[in-house]
Amino acid sequence: MRKETETFYMCSECDKRFKSEQEALDCEKEDKENKKLNNMIKFEIKEEHIKLLKEMHIGWNDCEFGAPEIDPKRPYGNSNGIEDVAEIIGFKKNKQTIDYDEEKAKEYGDMKEYLDMKEYLDEAEWNSKSYDYLYNLHREMQFVLQIVLSTLSFKKGVYKRKNNYSLNWKLISKEEKK
Repeated sequence: MRKETETFYMCSECDKRFKSEQEALDCEKEDKENKKLNNMIKFEIKEEHIKLLKEMHIGWNDCEFGAPEIDPKRPYGNSNGIEDVAEIIGFKKNKQTIDYDEEKAKEYGDMKEYLDMKEYLDEAEWNSKSYDYLYNLHREMQFVLQIVLSTLSFKKGVYKRKNNYSLNWKLISKEEKK
């Protein structure tokens, strides 16, 4: 008889088990961000949020009594949410926003069918800072929706609520720089 063991990595926030250390670290990062967001009592609606709100795809979910919903697979119409967010807010790929590889970029430039770096940029992955920025804008839409439904207003500005259980948001400032 032989006993085999398998190594698992656990998220310290939710205790989920993962086969890779990176998956566990990613889960911890997301769980910490979710806790931070759920405890937020002050939030700023920016122009980018309003642009995203205008593009959300609303459908109907027949589960139970039924209710309107934002399509979780295609919240902005396509299945690549990060690319949709970037396009909607006008966030462009460039050497600072992608994982730029000069050698690979040169290969694209040397090929006849590529007249410029546009194709290289289109195919390149966002760097982690850009990806996190775009993902966080999308994640913040939870609060944008709560606020516009609570206030019946689409005004940019800083909003506040009494505590993290309250859905009663109030506009406290039309502009605030972070």
